[in-house]
Amino acid sequence: MKKVSLLIIVSILSLTSVFAETVTIDIDTALELLHKNNINIQAASFDVKIAERNKKTVWNAFLPTLGVTAGTALMDNPLGATGFNGPDEPRFGFDVSVSANLIINYALGAGIKNYRLLYEAGEISYEMAVKGLEMNTKIQFYSLLNLEEQLNIMKKGIDLAEKRYHQVQENYKNGLIPELDVLRTQVGYESQKPGYSNMQTQYDNMLLGFKVMLGIDRDQDVKLEGSLDTETYSFDQDELISRFLGKSLSLKSMNKNLEVLENAKSMTALYAYTPTLALGYSLTPMQLNPWAADYAAPTELWNFNEDGGIGMGMFTIGLSFSLDNYIPGSKKSVEISNMKDQIRQLKLSLRESALQSEVEIINTIAKLENSVEQMEANKLNVELARKAYEMTSEAYQLGTKELLDVESAQNDLLSAEAKVLGEQFTYISGLLNLEYTLNTSIEEILENK
Repeated sequence: MKKVSLLIIVSILSLTSVFAETVTIDIDTALELLHKNNINIQAASFDVKIAERNKKTVWNAFLPTLGVTAGTALMDNPLGATGFNGPDEPRFGFDVSVSANLIINYALGAGIKNYRLLYEAGEISYEMAVKGLEMNTKIQFYSLLNLEEQLNIMKKGIDLAEKRYHQVQENYKNGLIPELDVLRTQVGYESQKPGYSNMQTQYDNMLLGFKVMLGIDRDQDVKLEGSLDTETYSFDQDELISRFLGKSLSLKSMNKNLEVLENAKSMTALYAYTPTLALGYSLTPMQLNPWAADYAAPTELWNFNEDGGIGMGMFTIGLSFSLDNYIPGSKKSVEISNMKDQIRQLKLSLRESALQSEVEIINTIAKLENSVEQMEANKLNVELARKAYEMTSEAYQLGTKELLDVESAQNDLLSAEAKVLGEQFTYISGLLNLEYTLNTSIEEILENK
């Protein structure tokens, strides 16, 4: 009993240590966990598997429809084969038939092509879903890093405010400053705490969503490893549009949908305006003859007409042609006309989407260029704000500056540092958006530049 209890305790402690262990996640690890655990990716993969299975088994369109039928009938005083009345008592008739039917039309080729196109469209949709989740993961990762740094800046400001508050209290006790300075310092110190708490809550909520997306246990401690520092690049918008716009997943998806719709129109037209060949074969191998004088007679029990016969087979060939589809305003003609208009409409949407993508690329590059200039200005502003804060603090120690001046200089420094981080995150988000729009990584863009 003691051994069992000891094993249970050891197991609990080991599980506790596992959950207590902090997992370090960088951007590559985050993407790896996303592909491994994300439910949306797993669900999207099933659509591709279904489309692939349909494509691989499309040959079954040439398999005949097979069926087996059985029937029985009660016949009163059945008429014999010779024209004379049979036995007086009611007799049961019973037969079993096997049939095979195959419908052939020129549209079968378009139907086979349709499964291939649907599979290719499914692959594009799957890629769009994965790439979208990857971009969302990266943005959330860098957003969390930004919030972490913002929290550190706010914590530093709170610590400095607390330190200054204690110093002011000492100065007040020694009669060096008025009570108003103490109250002002206390207000400045206490007023920073709610903002920090709100940002911490925002960070915790975003981190929880990040864990769910990556399939990490919500109680698992996570440490993010990364930096908002990134290289800046220069892009030629016309070159990017000409080289990479064709790789856009949204445009690929629309082009593939256009192929599917055009093929569906061809398939409908072929079914409507071409002849259909119907092949059939049926075999009745077993039949209980109700005309038999004795059911038990071995030569008449399971035969059709002849003694010892095995049944009757029949092969049929039929050729049908729908003339009503040529009537103006018929159901099929209207359906085909509607599909033609849908194709024209999709082509217009495709042109509009291509133009919108070009505009988005141009705007993204313009925002990236502005962001680079803003980052440089923000970094200079941080240096100026830090120098001003140091000089104001020294002047306050010498008695030539007021405490309010020190607090203002500190707030300016913290605000400048926060703006640098915010602009870095904005620039990274712009790069990620450019990568997704072009469906091309920054490294690949720069390779053959």
